[in-house]
Amino acid sequence: MTLDPELGSPGEQLRIPHDRLLEQMEARALAMVRAGITTARDLGGGAWLEIALRDRIARGELPGPRLLCAGQPVTTPGGHCFFWGGEARSQREIERVVKRQVDHGADWIKVMATGGMFTRGTRVREAQFDLDGLRAVVAAARARGREVAAHCHGTSGIALAAEAGVRTIEHCSWVGEAGFGSGFDPAVAERLANAGSFVSPTINAGWKRFLTGAGGRPTERATRMRGCFAGLRSAGVGLIASTDAGIPNVVHHRLPAALAVFAEIAELEPVEVLFAATSNAARALGLEDRTGQLLPGLEADLLVVEGDPLRDLSALERPRLVVARGRVFEPA
Repeated sequence: MTLDPELGSPGEQLRIPHDRLLEQMEARALAMVRAGITTARDLGGGAWLEIALRDRIARGELPGPRLLCAGQPVTTPGGHCFFWGGEARSQREIERVVKRQVDHGADWIKVMATGGMFTRGTRVREAQFDLDGLRAVVAAARARGREVAAHCHGTSGIALAAEAGVRTIEHCSWVGEAGFGSGFDPAVAERLANAGSFVSPTINAGWKRFLTGAGGRPTERATRMRGCFAGLRSAGVGLIASTDAGIPNVVHHRLPAALAVFAEIAELEPVEVLFAATSNAARALGLEDRTGQLLPGLEADLLVVEGDPLRDLSALERPRLVVARGRVFEPA
């Protein structure tokens, strides 16, 4: 929620004046709920501003989706998103970083299991923590009643995160020697399934560019990723809809537009994508007793659209009514 998708570097993000940043965050929250997004998980920030936003929304002071927040991600010295303040060199420091997030009210703990494209000097293919380090993150989080989301691009990092027992794998790009999607490992997928972990593939609307390459055929990256998704589905790994909103050119309220692209990339039926965006997501986030389905006793989160999303997911881009936690919002 703190990231401006129009800016391309961490330095630019960190220079946004405080008052302007708060205004931007409030505007993003409003745009998201008006687009039909009733719940969102924030997996990174440096000053816990997103947690303050979460609380204001929960109190009814601001319009927006229900937020779950992770605060400062646990990372290695100089590692991915180190500028947010979550660096840890040892298991003792890991414990300290995790405790600091929980003390500030974090709902989740985020760990950077591999490098990331947003941080210069890190490599997406390489693991940042060994198995003991990731296990320390999971243990420290669960001792405080929290689950762990792991940023993972490279296959080595995915394998370690699966072994450590993280709840969700963010991106899960299977980066190998030949790039994204080239390092799929069926044994790791089985490990994820056996652990009950979910994959959050962060497919945004911009991925549409991968669907048409030379001669009108899908690009090599799209073809490889389709194979990865087929392998995950075959192993029984649950998928949840996500976009990594806030990174360059990925706007927070455009999840509805991303879902049709998700369906094409992962070769999913519309109903499977709808599950990934509703009940499966609620179960992955531990919210199944509050939302994700239309049942008596759950909170009233409801989206009415023009058209039938079971046939055409673009109907989700035409909201007629949004109800979030029982409160009616005018759609965008």
